[in-house]
Amino acid sequence: MKIIPLKKTKKVYSCNSYLILGNWNRVEDLNTVIDPGTDDFILSEIENISTGIGKVAVEQVILTHNHFDHNGGVKAFKNRYNARILAFVDGPGVDELLPDGRFIKAGDEFLEVIHTPGHSSDSICLYATESHALFSGDTQLQVRTPGDVYAQDYLNGLLKIASRKINSIYSGHDQPMTSNVREVILTTIANVRNSSIARL
Repeated sequence: MKIIPLKKTKKVYSCNSYLILGNWNRVEDLNTVIDPGTDDFILSEIENISTGIGKVAVEQVILTHNHFDHNGGVKAFKNRYNARILAFVDGPGVDELLPDGRFIKAGDEFLEVIHTPGHSSDSICLYATESHALFSGDTQLQVRTPGDVYAQDYLNGLLKIASRKINSIYSGHDQPMTSNVREVILTTIANVRNSSIARL
């Protein structure tokens, strides 16, 4: 799996977008964008990346949740590539729903869908089962101190994440994290447990 972080525009508020390709750009690899961002800004960058001869540059788009800074570019990807749009819940342009526990091919690997409500009720993380990378969207994975109020569902999602071997995290707004990943996640869990858990 090749993970290519795409540049963000400075003109509008947007999320981090990631292009996933297979290591060798084979015909059977599934070119995938995670979170296209607010608009069509990343399309021009994708057009300059070698995504495989005779292949559609982006065959599918996966949304980590349906907020505007993550899903605003969906229409542009449908218009340019006729890309399929996948998300946890229905929304503008969504073609297929991704339930918790589903495995979906991206590049030359599979991503596991992990439902992680907290930032939003439809938030998911995507775990690359071979590369041990986690695409976390806006799920908060760096809670540095206890003291806030968190939902039990959010803690449950963190525990699911912690049960996987994770070497790197690609978040919706922060820089990729490639060191001390497990320690960060375990510290977050400890700080959430030492905070108030809302019983909804």
